Amino acid sequence: MGPNDTLLDLLLEAQALDRVDRAGYALRGVPDPESVAEHSYQVALAVWALAPLDSGLDGARAVEIALLHDLAEVRTGDLPRNAARYLPDGAKHTAERAAFAELAAPAGARAISRFEEYLAASSPEARFVRACDKLQLMVKVLVYERWGCAGLAEFWNHAGNFPDTNEFPLFGELVTELRARRAALDRT
Repeated sequence: MGPNDTLLDLLLEAQALDRVDRAGYALRGVPDPESVAEHSYQVALAVWALAPLDSGLDGARAVEIALLHDLAEVRTGDLPRNAARYLPDGAKHTAERAAFAELAAPAGARAISRFEEYLAASSPEARFVRACDKLQLMVKVLVYERWGCAGLAEFWNHAGNFPDTNEFPLFGELVTELRARRAALDRT
């Protein structure tokens, strides 16, 4: 598989994202875990809904970044944190960059620029998308727990799974409410 030649090639290949499971959930026994496509849609929806609440953000740019942030996984698969730690430093991002460059070749420099922006967290919009990515992760964990899936407490115990509330205080309120809803679930 090499670089895509046309936008149609890109669109056809991107369809496979709905067949790439989020590996962290699969490893923990979640039946029928969400796909990368489902996750990416939910992140983009969160960005679209929340970005207007921060007047310093370019919402359209943030949505673009969100739509592209995991596209490389159509070629690399979803490598969970516990597996990525066994790779040399930077190997995951190097592979994702190469995969994205080939996959999105017909989309041009702007797509590659947005993807690089996300990986480097080089703009407020990219950092906001990263925060929404973490928020979506934890919202999904709560949804799975509500559905009766067990063994997901480690997600709640890992501080890296929560958005940066210093740059974006809005996420502090959302995480507090999310934790409160989980606590209520534990009491039932």
